[in-house]
Amino acid sequence: MFTGSLVAVVTPMKSGVGPDTPLDMEGLDHLLEYHIEQKTYVIVAVGS
Repeated sequence: MFTGSLVAVVTPMKSGVGPDTPLDMEGLDHLLEYHIEQKTYVIVAVGS
């Protein structure tokens, strides 16, 4: 078991709608760095 927070991150996308909308890599990097700095214990990056 673990202690601390477990966070399911939202996948940041560039503006637009549809299957060809690109991933916002800069936004994802910022989001992950934030959780690392906050000492998030588990980052769940796979979802529906």
